[in-house]
Amino acid sequence: MSFELAEYRERIRKTKDQMEALGIEVLLITNPSNMNYLSGYDGWSFYVHQMLVIIHDEDQPKWIGRGLDENGAKITTWLDHENIVPYPDDYVQSDTKHPMDF
Repeated sequence: MSFELAEYRERIRKTKDQMEALGIEVLLITNPSNMNYLSGYDGWSFYVHQMLVIIHDEDQPKWIGRGLDENGAKITTWLDHENIVPYPDDYVQSDTKHPMDF
């Protein structure tokens, strides 16, 4: 990770403060730079569906992304492994499946 854990936790706290002020309970973050800022996720997978989900009442965000990128998320983020949720790779570029249906 590029920063100490305390820095990431502070960033999440500030984000949740703004979420509360705006009445947002769940925030979906899909921009790679914002995902990196809040979780440390650093992967070249921005061309497939991925997101960081911040839920106001949960301690950690959830990372959702392609199964092939799961280990990268485990290595580059501060998230517990149970908060890293991969979708199967056969959802990528499928005409019949969409990762958000997963």
